[in-house]
Amino acid sequence: MEIRLLRGFRKAEEFIGRPHGDTTLTWISKVGILQDESDSWKDQRKFFLQTAKNLGFGKLELEGKIHDEIKGMLEILRKECKNSRDVNLQSHAAYVTNSIIAHILFSKKFTSEEFHQKYEKNFLDALKVFVGKNHIVIGNILKFLLTFSPSMRIANKAKCVLQKCVNDIVTEHLTRFDPTHPKDYIDYYLLQRRELLKNGSEGSFTINRLRANSLNLFMEGTETVSFTANHLLTQLTKYLEAQKKIQQELDGIVGKERLPSWADRVKLPYLEATIQELYRLATPFNLSTMYSNFKETTIEKYTIPERSSIIFNLDPGNFDPEIFPNPRDFDPTRFLSADGKKMKQDGPFPFGIGKRACAGESLAHMEVFLIVSSVVQNFTVYPGDEQERIKLIPRDL
Repeated sequence: MEIRLLRGFRKAEEFIGRPHGDTTLTWISKVGILQDESDSWKDQRKFFLQTAKNLGFGKLELEGKIHDEIKGMLEILRKECKNSRDVNLQSHAAYVTNSIIAHILFSKKFTSEEFHQKYEKNFLDALKVFVGKNHIVIGNILKFLLTFSPSMRIANKAKCVLQKCVNDIVTEHLTRFDPTHPKDYIDYYLLQRRELLKNGSEGSFTINRLRANSLNLFMEGTETVSFTANHLLTQLTKYLEAQKKIQQELDGIVGKERLPSWADRVKLPYLEATIQELYRLATPFNLSTMYSNFKETTIEKYTIPERSSIIFNLDPGNFDPEIFPNPRDFDPTRFLSADGKKMKQDGPFPFGIGKRACAGESLAHMEVFLIVSSVVQNFTVYPGDEQERIKLIPRDL
């Protein structure tokens, strides 16, 4: 689909529904923030975004926590490099992103051993189904076939482990809830519920919805971002000249005494353009999740019947020669102004499209940028000898 059609969709209020056969609906829960299509969905999303802002979204304090986690990751990567081992960057990045989302949702941090030994594989198993092309399509058309899917059975076991983890944390919050000192998303949710109950009804702020929302956000905030960062760095191993340019840019703007910050992004146009070009050339999620429209809708020349099931393949737009000349070529400068000092156009849509884009999109972009820039600042990235692994050579900083 052409980019202009995607942007038309992006602005349309009609496309906030979910097909009832979609695995993102039937698999986890119908009331979670990612699946719900009732009137309460907007209230829940708005509440999460406001709460996230209260908890540090877009503020230096949260960025400082991300930096602390990245510093720990870099230390581990340096130790692994000394042993001449290829590294599983996604595993280390997942612990970074999990620590941040767990802080926001639960004011909790899992130990490295607890995360890697107890939860990491479950996140990965769940992610494969949650974004899997076959399960998205089959789940919508022939839902009963999912019961015969081995990967779906594995994912169901993974979901049960993660759901129990979340349920236990919610129960703990219920027993120790202090309305005068809310510390995280669950506390703020319980505080909102408490205020609503004073007027006789909890509305959409049920405990069941809290559990579903928390599981949605916990999963999305852990593996989707780490998978994306690892995917971008794996792709970057193919372009050593681009890495050198990025490192020169980082050395000149950031230096060697600190990690790159989100505020540095506007001063690092080649790095940002490279990230956007990698999103375009090798998008980690070329098929979107599924959407539905509540009424017949027209975008450009296309009429979309009421309650259609809609899924987007981003590749045709990403490789449209009218928008991106020589689309198969790696060329970050296509996103830069003539003088190379600023971005001149938007890139692809890695974290969703339209009103139902990832609720934590701003945090996701920040985390991906900080992880990618920090790794390239400290290492040169080469292809690994094993699949899904990369080789890191420390830079002389």
